[in-house]
Amino acid sequence: MKRTALILAPVAFASAFASAALAQATLPDVADTDGNGTWSLVELQAVWTDLTEEGFGAIDANTDGAVDTTELQAALDNGVITAPAPASGG
Repeated sequence: MKRTALILAPVAFASAFASAALAQATLPDVADTDGNGTWSLVELQAVWTDLTEEGFGAIDANTDGAVDTTELQAALDNGVITAPAPASGG
């Protein structure tokens, strides 16, 4: 019985890890209009039109006045912001 548990443990761990990775929200396409590698409030407002300065501050974890990929991913994963709905073709 112990042998079975030792064999299945890595499989269970890998499965849990894969599930966590799948739970991670995919970053939407946000234009970096000034090409500096981060996003400003105005750049994020192109996707999240109701984003306020206060909301931007909640995303900008290191308070440097810009949001990088890590901060944006964390904000999505932690529910600070939600991924925008896909544009409907029509």
